[in-house]
Parts: sequence; structure tokens; C-alpha cells
Amino acid sequence: MMYRGDEEPGTRETLPKETGVTAKGSPGPASRREGATQPVVETAIACPINETLILVLGSGAPMNGPQPLLLNGDPALPGKAPIVSWPLVDAKGRASHGFVALVFTGPLKGERLNAVTFRGQGRSVTYRLLPDLMRPAALAGALGDLAGPGMPAVVDAIIGMLSAGPMSRRKLAAMTAFVEAGAKADGFIEIIGAFEDGDVYLQGWSQEMSAGVSRVLIAGGTPQIAECTAAAFDRQDLNNNGKGFAALLVAPEPIDPFGMQRVYVRSRDGWRYADVYEQRLLASPRDTPGYARAILPKLRGSAEVIGRLREAAYRYEGLDTVSALALPVRMAIDHALRIEQGGLLISGWLLDPDHRVEAIKLRRRQASVDLKPIWSRIDRPDVTRAFDGKAPFLSQLDPDRHSHGFVAFIPDFDPDGSAPIYIEFAIPHAPPAYLPVVPKRVSYREAVTRQLKSISARATSVSELVERHLIPLVASAATKPAGVEGVEHVGTLVSGGADTTLVIGLDDQTTDVTTLVALMALDPQIRVAPIILAGPEQAIGELRGEIRRLAEFYGLSIDLVAVSAFSDVFDALIVGADVAKTDRVVLFSAALVPAECGWLGRLRSAHQEHDASVIISPALIYEDDSIRWAGYRLSDEESGLAENYVGYPAATLDSIGPSATPAANLECCILSKAAIAALGQDGHGYLGNREKGLDLALRLAKAGLKAWWLPGVRVLGAEAPQDGVNAWEVHARSVDRAVFTARWAETIHAMVHSEAA
Repeated sequence: MMYRGDEEPGTRETLPKETGVTAKGSPGPASRREGATQPVVETAIACPINETLILVLGSGAPMNGPQPLLLNGDPALPGKAPIVSWPLVDAKGRASHGFVALVFTGPLKGERLNAVTFRGQGRSVTYRLLPDLMRPAALAGALGDLAGPGMPAVVDAIIGMLSAGPMSRRKLAAMTAFVEAGAKADGFIEIIGAFEDGDVYLQGWSQEMSAGVSRVLIAGGTPQIAECTAAAFDRQDLNNNGKGFAALLVAPEPIDPFGMQRVYVRSRDGWRYADVYEQRLLASPRDTPGYARAILPKLRGSAEVIGRLREAAYRYEGLDTVSALALPVRMAIDHALRIEQGGLLISGWLLDPDHRVEAIKLRRRQASVDLKPIWSRIDRPDVTRAFDGKAPFLSQLDPDRHSHGFVAFIPDFDPDGSAPIYIEFAIPHAPPAYLPVVPKRVSYREAVTRQLKSISARATSVSELVERHLIPLVASAATKPAGVEGVEHVGTLVSGGADTTLVIGLDDQTTDVTTLVALMALDPQIRVAPIILAGPEQAIGELRGEIRRLAEFYGLSIDLVAVSAFSDVFDALIVGADVAKTDRVVLFSAALVPAECGWLGRLRSAHQEHDASVIISPALIYEDDSIRWAGYRLSDEESGLAENYVGYPAATLDSIGPSATPAANLECCILSKAAIAALGQDGHGYLGNREKGLDLALRLAKAGLKAWWLPGVRVLGAEAPQDGVNAWEVHARSVDRAVFTARWAETIHAMVHSEAA
């Protein structure tokens, strides 16, 4: 039966009739003819629990356990319902027992449940449901009159029925109503302590609460079922009328300590409850372990119970307790870096020469990871020198063993950054020790740069560090889509007939942009074209005045575009192209320089000869007149994609005509503005521009854009900084190659086989 949320059951405590009724016009059971075979029809009360569960209260013959039934008497809607029945206190007629059945009404698909037919024990009895619905609290009150001394057992059975299957707030509210109907007051809760993991520490007094592990029901703003681990202790102020208790409550969902009003506990003679004292003390996660430790010596209970409460008493309190250990164990964090999507890169050192620490876990609310199996160790001779012979390391440290450092990347560990992070030491025969970790939010590029620069780039452990931690870090990074922070026009206005916009992209490394703009202004074809200068907001702000003077002097039309969420020059080019008002755009990295006048017009003419599904790039030439880029070719070598003629003299291109290439060069190319939309909003993380540009070019190719390169059009490209011999840059390039290969190896392999076929 589907009861809408706005269909409130009535509160009338209507009880089942003792005599049966039949459909209109049919005789009742007392006037049935002898030998009639029509089924018995009784009445019952419906109490909705949620959209698909109904408690049915009725009376009749004894029934217990699961019973087969028909919904609305329809043979096509069979089911089975758990039932509890009990002898009626004041039985009359043939109804000797009362019963409650939990009926699942999902098969009705929204139709109302009007009748239930039970078909167990060789007979069939139909119960028509009264139109007045009953609330759980009213039904619980009716059970008190019908069950009498058997009420606790009936309530236990109903709670067992409702506990099965998925839990919901409405289910829990109904369970609370049934428990509350027969529960007796039994003490008060005086201290409520919240833990970071969402469980709760309670302390108070009771008359009947017994030590052990049990399930309890929490009533309040958010009703919950929790596992309760409780121990008792003596309270002289109670004059032998009760005893103190300390308890730990753990639930599937975090418990709200502020909303708790009452805790129901099943005792030997039924349900009892302890109210939250009006002047109760509410302790924070930092203070709660202290209250638990203070009472720990007085507690009585089993070893399991005392052990659980002892663990709670020595939880994390936000303090560094490692530095105060009398044992020769010390640890420090050099940096903890939180990456955009919640991954954590942590680096530091652990000095434990006697191997006293059994386990080291990185923890946050309801999450932990064992560091030892996943970290990589690195040599830290400085740690050996700093502690050798100093307390508590009075014995000399091994002069040949310096692998005290560690690095670990833990993906998706801190998704929201809302919970404290700390390291927990498990030390046999001693309470745990803790070290706070305070992550700093950084970009994935900054995280990798800091990590590589913090150790010797030629250390033997670097290759393992790159393979196990930095490559997964970059591979899991997803860049935020760049956007337009602001647009400002300087210079003249171009005529409405322009069909191609030159987009110049800057990055943080760009220098001498004004010289590049002045050089381009010498080309008559560029002076009449709309120009977009796009880059990080700070760079655009610093250039604004000088670019305005150049635009006015040369008669240029320039839009200055400040890019938000900027990562690299390709973000500037893509966002700048999106601002263009023409259907065709030329992308040009500010790290390049035109080799001659007329290059823009030649690219435009070549693009006009094709349709909009083409992207065309010129050749890139080094300053020493050697080839830097002249298209790609598919090959079984070099991961399937090889560059043509790199390092050859530029004269090699004189006899070569325009050629197709598997991917264009987005540093300088011409394409339709609409084609750029194929890149979408999702970005892939890379440390440098080389693989990032190739990744974008392959995404365009995968979207159906055909790539060409023109040997006759040449642009100068100086040697990029990452092409140098800086050791950490070499490792960064190896990270990018590994990440690119993992993302595109299958696609490139398919392209190679397709061309071979």
C-alpha cells in the first residue's frame, strides 16, 4: 500500500471487531448456511510505517512466524509476512489471539491496500482494513491493552520485524514509538562526548543497565539504532539505588550528540530509558578522551568491554604525543599536500631503530590507511646525524642505515577537507601515540614540483618515488575548466568583414610579449585582423598599459582576456578562442615568433580550401635553422607516434608538400572555432606543455578533425626550458610520458593498425 506523505493516519484507537463482516449483501458468519465454502472475512487496523510497509493489527486464531498472504485478495499478488501473535487478555468469541503482521505492499505499485488474506495452516482468512489509519504511537497504546503482561515480548518481536531490511527515519520513528509505549524511566545521561569518527561516549547513572554489548535506540532529532558497549562503576552519591555507567555508542551513520534526548535499553524485564540530563555536559572530540580516561580505573566489565572503552579513552586529542614518548621513536612531517580531488601527498621521516612501532596509520573521520605497505623510503642521513647519541636514542645509530625518510600518495583520502588528519602509532603493550597532520591545498603541479625538489634528483630512490606515487598523482588529477575572468578591448575596431581571429596565448613563463606584438604589427595581414591576447589575470594586468599604447600606435584591434583557473598556455588559447567573434581562429603560443610576413594569410588560404573539419599547423623551426616540428607519423616505435625530421636542416622541407599528420600542433594552428568545442570541459593533468598539447590534439583527432601540416609556412620556436638538462625536469618529463602513454596507448595502437590495414 502506498500512503502519501501528506496522508496522515488517524489517532483513533479502533480495535478489531470480534465478529466477522462480509461484503455488502452477504450474510455474516453467524447466518452462513451449512456447508458454505466462502472464506471468513474479518476486520483489521492498518498502521503505515513508510511508503511500502504496513503493520496490520487484528485478532483471530494463533499465528506466528512468516505467513503466506494475498494482497487485496488477488492471487496475482502473493506475498509473505512475519507475524507475532499473543493470547488476548480478554478473549471473546472465536478470536482467542491478537496479532501484528508486517506487510510489504510494493507489488501494489501505488494502489491502496484494502484487504489481506492469510492462507497458512490449511485455512484462508481475509481481513478487510478499516479506512481510519492508525499512527504507530496509537497502535502501541492499543497493544498495551491487548497484550497485557506479554507486551514486552510483543514489542521485541515488532522491533525485530522492523529491524530487517533498509533502515529509514520513519522506520526508526515507529520503532521508537513502540519501545516508548512500555519503557520505564531508568536514570540520566550526564556527559555526552563526541568523537571525530561520529561515535559517542556517554556517562551517567542507571538502576538496571547491565555491562556488556547490546543494541540501543537513540531518540531525538535523528532517531538511530546503535551498538552500545557499556561498563558499570560505583556511585556513592546514589545510596545503593543505582550505579554509574560509561558507554560507547557506534552507529552506521555519525551520531548527532546535540540532538540526543533519550537512550532506550533492553533490560531483563523490558525496555528502559535514560534521559539526557538538562544540565548535561557536552564534550568536544578534543576533551572526550580525557573524561573516558578519568573513569577508566573504576570500570567493571568483561575484558572485551573494558578493552573497547580503553581504546576510546586513548583516542586522538589533537596533540603530538610522539615527541613525548619515552621510547626511542620519533617522527616528523616535512610536507602534507592536499591535491584538488582530495588526494594526499605526504613526506617526512620516521626514526625507529629498534622497530618498536607495529603499525602506522594515516587517519581521518571514519577512514584510515596503513602507511607502511604503501610508502617509499628514502635516505635521510641528516636525521641520523641529528639524533645520534641524543635521548632517547642513547645507543649509537647504525652509520650505514639512513632510510628514515618516506613519501606516500594516498588518492581520495581527504575529499572534503573537513576532518582533522593525523597519524596513529600502534605500539605493543602501550597506548597509541599520535602526530597531527595539517595538509596544505596546492595544485598537482606544485605538489610534484615540491616533492621532486625536496630530494636529490639523482638519488636511487627517485625512480621508485616517481613510479609509485608521482605518476598516480598526476594521472588522477583532473584540471578545473578554465574560464573568462574579464575582457577589455584596446586599440581600434576591426571591420565587420574579418573572418579569422589571431589568438595569442600567454603563460607564466612568457617574456617580452610587447616585442612579439610589435613584430606582428609589421605584417599588414595581422594589422587588419582581430587579435585576442589571453593569459593569466596577473600577466594581463601587467601588460595592459603597454599593449594599449602599441595597439593605438599601430592601429591594432586587441581584446585582452584574463583567464581564470589558469594552468598553461593551452588554457589561454582555448579560452581566448571561445571569446573570438569569427568562425575561424589561429592559435599562436607567445613562446613562438613568426619567421616571415604573410604566414597568417597563407594559413588562412590553406584552411579555406578545406571544410571546417580540418586543422592545419605550420612547421616549427629552431633559431639555428633546424627542424623542431614537422608533423607526426604512426610507427611501431616510440609508443606508436614519432616526430618527422626533428633536427634536420630546414632546407629539407623545401621539396615536401602539405601532408596529413595523425595530430596537429596546437602551439600554432588554424581551425574553426566550433571544432574547439570538441575538447569539452574535462581536462587531463600534465606537468609540462609537450604531452598536454599532444593530448589535446589527439582529442580533436578522435572527434573527427583531420590534421595537416604545411612545410612552406614556418614559425620560429626557441628551445623550451624543459628541453634542458635540469635533473628534476627530466623526471617531470618521465611522469608526463608515463601518464600520456597510459591514457592514449590503446588509441594510438588502433590508429597504427588501421593505417597498416
